[in-house]
Amino acid sequence: MEELYCSEAPACSDEPIAHEDPTLLNDRRVLDNMLQLQPFSMPPQNYFKHIQNDIQPFMRKIVTGWMMEICEEQACEDQVFATAINFFDRFLCVCVIQKTQLQLVGAVCLLLASKLRQCRPLSAEHLAYYTEYSVSVEEIKQWELLLLSKLGWDLSPITACDFVDHLLRRVYPVGQEPIVRRHATTFVALVGTEPEFVQVEPSAIAVAAITAAVRGLNMSSWSEVLSTLASAVNLDAHALMPVIQQIDLVVTKESTILPPSVHNQQQQAQQQPSTPTNKQQATVPMDFDINDTPKDLTDIHF
Repeated sequence: MEELYCSEAPACSDEPIAHEDPTLLNDRRVLDNMLQLQPFSMPPQNYFKHIQNDIQPFMRKIVTGWMMEICEEQACEDQVFATAINFFDRFLCVCVIQKTQLQLVGAVCLLLASKLRQCRPLSAEHLAYYTEYSVSVEEIKQWELLLLSKLGWDLSPITACDFVDHLLRRVYPVGQEPIVRRHATTFVALVGTEPEFVQVEPSAIAVAAITAAVRGLNMSSWSEVLSTLASAVNLDAHALMPVIQQIDLVVTKESTILPPSVHNQQQQAQQQPSTPTNKQQATVPMDFDINDTPKDLTDIHF
């Protein structure tokens, strides 16, 4: 009986929740399966042009930025934000909503993603709080069922985060540097807030994010890294350069919201950062200061 215990660390500890499985990460068949499945996980169309009449790209940018702030404050796992963004975009491809409902959709996507991608999910009560109670707990629960129905209960999307660890294994020894992974996952999260990346393949985003991380840290042979990773996901390295350059622009533009250590490392390659989506889950005290939380987006006149 002494052997029958869970050795994984609790979500609130400083240790990883679960160890990597080298068998899966080193098996080419797993990567091939993800490459085959990723088209079915992507938003099928540009919903700004063809579906949503009341939603503009800048509105998505504001709401997804708010979602990322919540994931940062709650120290969510990397995959929570990436999965929530996937749910968010796919839902907007199949269901017409009003702009006043966009934050509600974001909250519901975070709730579902946290249930699927980490041990301790976010609560509907906390998410309602982050909207300054412009969205009720009951609305979140009702829309959770709506979102599940519209997505056809397909809740296992392939995201860019899924590719990161698999690809890092293929660029030894650069890929074994923890700082490279931290920066790559940070860039993947930032890209998730940008409307122009909605229909870019997750594998392309992962390759571009890793390459941008290696290049930004002034590591040598970043072009070899790009060539190796592009070949691993069956993409043209030259065709990925615009994606890498766009990520560089996003990082430069959003550097004010990056943790200081990440920004400094991109310039000097010195200290290890704390990325917004690479922390362990933390509790939220109930004596909140309302001025320190993400603001109510329904008060913004789009």
